[in-house]
Amino acid sequence: MMASHDSNSRRGYLGRLLILTIGGGALGCSILTALSCDFIGVENVVVTDNAFSDAPYLKTISLFYFSSAANDSCEQYGAQLFHSNFNEWFTTGQIASLAAPALGLIGWILVLSELLISRCRFNGSFVLQNALFMAAFTLQCCTFLLLGQTQFW
Repeated sequence: MMASHDSNSRRGYLGRLLILTIGGGALGCSILTALSCDFIGVENVVVTDNAFSDAPYLKTISLFYFSSAANDSCEQYGAQLFHSNFNEWFTTGQIASLAAPALGLIGWILVLSELLISRCRFNGSFVLQNALFMAAFTLQCCTFLLLGQTQFW
């Protein structure tokens, strides 16, 4: 009987380590996506908007940064989130790109606390962790609402 309990315990630890590894990688990719300048590549799209007065020919666009064909430097948009000149799809994509890693990080911390502190396990903790990871996944998918910003096309 004791050997069965030990193997189940090991599988629980291996499962949590796997979730930590995959979740950590997903969090890293999510953060890199938000900080990247190369989210979507475009070919010299002319944009007549106040946000791009210095660089009307776009090369790449991202959630918080862009680069122009004139120079390859990554520049931040003039206004962020609710104060930007973009439409609601772009703002929703920006908010989702900030909220997704936050929810994922909370779920990751819950898994880590269960792994390190055995008293942190409670009924429903697995469901809560998975709900947080699924919400983070769904919100991360919403970052593609950036494509709804018609000024880029």
